Amino acid sequence: MDVKVTFINSIEPSDFTRLSLPFIYVSVTATSNDGARHSVQIYSDLSGEWLSADSGKPMTWSTTKSNSLILHTFSLAAQTQFQATDNRVEYGLGYHAMIPSDGVTYQSGQDTVLRGGFRTGGALNNTADTNFRDIEQQWPCFAFAKNLGNITDSSTAPVVFAVGLSRDPAISYTAGGTQQSRSLFYRTQFSTDSDAISFFLNDYELAVSSANNFDSKLSTAASQISGTYSDLAGLAARQVASHIEVTVSTGSDGKLNASDVMVFMGNDGVNRMEEIYASAPFWIYINPDILRLMLLPNIRWQQLSSTNTGYVADDLGDTYPQASGPGSSLLRPKALESTSNMMITTAALIKATGNAAIVSENANLYKTWADYLKSNTLIPGQQTTSDGVMVGAPSNDTNLALKGIIALKAYADILSTLGQDGSAYSDTARSYASQWQSMAEANAGFAASYGDSGSWSSCYNLFADKWLKTGLFPESVYSKMSELYASNINKFGLPLGSRTTLTSPHWMIFAAGVTSDITTRDSIIKAAQDYIQNGKDDLPWPSIYDSIGGNATVAGVYNRPAIGGVYALLVQDLGTTVSTGNPNSGGSNGSNSRVIVQSTNLIVIYIFSFISSALLLHVA
Repeated sequence: MDVKVTFINSIEPSDFTRLSLPFIYVSVTATSNDGARHSVQIYSDLSGEWLSADSGKPMTWSTTKSNSLILHTFSLAAQTQFQATDNRVEYGLGYHAMIPSDGVTYQSGQDTVLRGGFRTGGALNNTADTNFRDIEQQWPCFAFAKNLGNITDSSTAPVVFAVGLSRDPAISYTAGGTQQSRSLFYRTQFSTDSDAISFFLNDYELAVSSANNFDSKLSTAASQISGTYSDLAGLAARQVASHIEVTVSTGSDGKLNASDVMVFMGNDGVNRMEEIYASAPFWIYINPDILRLMLLPNIRWQQLSSTNTGYVADDLGDTYPQASGPGSSLLRPKALESTSNMMITTAALIKATGNAAIVSENANLYKTWADYLKSNTLIPGQQTTSDGVMVGAPSNDTNLALKGIIALKAYADILSTLGQDGSAYSDTARSYASQWQSMAEANAGFAASYGDSGSWSSCYNLFADKWLKTGLFPESVYSKMSELYASNINKFGLPLGSRTTLTSPHWMIFAAGVTSDITTRDSIIKAAQDYIQNGKDDLPWPSIYDSIGGNATVAGVYNRPAIGGVYALLVQDLGTTVSTGNPNSGGSNGSNSRVIVQSTNLIVIYIFSFISSALLLHVA
């Protein structure tokens, strides 16, 4: 038997209802590969380990069945809203669901009992375990089985399961001393999760079509750069999109306010500016309005904050989903980085949409930030960066200064868009750019720190000059960087600089956008792909890893939305019109697993068995 398992986490950039649904599809098809007829049954279960990393916590559950839906619901017995441990949210409801049809059976109970019963008979007994207990106590699971009947060489219709974890409220957001408990956008359209899941399952065929459309358009656009680049862009899409939540507030009338939309990005903190800047090319590519809605919570917090620092805070909180304010990040010496991130990202948004309202409506803030850049950019001193926290921060970091100079010119260009005079900022930025070239002079490329001519930096922030068309640096600067890159690409990537062998895939693609040499560009892209294929790390795509050894070396720095920077090459030449490769609406297919079973007698195959779930195949 050939069995294909497909995970679909749909990306619907212009449909906030579908984009905000916290569910994924798991679909299974089977085909006989030996020309013989086989009786085939499929089994799937989830355990309470989806709810918490602490398997000693007690849980409860229920199973409901109607003519349109069979729904397993499970949750922790005691929950605290907005609680998270080790970047894992620990409240809400877990779901495992199917549409009832001939051959579908279900059951809740101990893992070994359910799986053993399926191995023996290929079906479940449609009963519910009512002995609520700890996650690890006889491991309660929530299962479905589907009898596909006799299979020949024709592929079966897909067996589709819905899996998800829903929280309400989803985000705690505090600005100006006022706390909001915000809900996911889909709740404006559905009164219950049961209704939402029923819609989700019945939407499967449209979701698959939309996913294929997304992938096709993305592949067409990215393949114009290279086939290898198309692979990277496709891989990055789901990792980036899975980190956002589209939310709405509750009005004074107690109803959800669909006109008050904010987007929050999680994993390492809440709406971290460095992650927003790095991932901005992805959002610009699929729907710039998502980026605008992501900036709004940060801007509103700054506008209402009683702490007037004069610069942009690093994030909105250390622990997702608590967007209660930056807290300790106000003490971090990354003010120049975060302020530059905000300005460049805003300029990219305006360039893509032609709409500068986000600045005109917050003119005082943006001017304050621009003045901070004007006063602090050329000589960063001891200010550090997110890279510096991981690999060591040089004094007067040239790549950081570079970002600030470009951000200052970007503000001048925004003023010009608004019909205002930005010459004071533009003139200063041009003066700084000229001084930077002299002060950062090095034996090769540009130094990592002023005066350290024996060092070099990848200066990936130079990409923003190209992207925003700020025109601050002559072609000779780009040529110098191209030469540097060509002679320093390691097996698995371009290092961040001469002082480390570590690299970041998103910054590598920024650097690939800097070089005008196609061979060098493609070598950088190929190195990023080589890392993915080397098999040394069993992790989601890390944000930082060793460019020589090809392994992740900084604990926990993986599965980050920053990987959206891989889309830099797709947006660097976009104007205010939509790219022909821009998937306005669609989803991205998940990975496929091909399982080959030569079957002559009754066989049960574990297609996969994770700690928290299992999928089994019963073949005769």
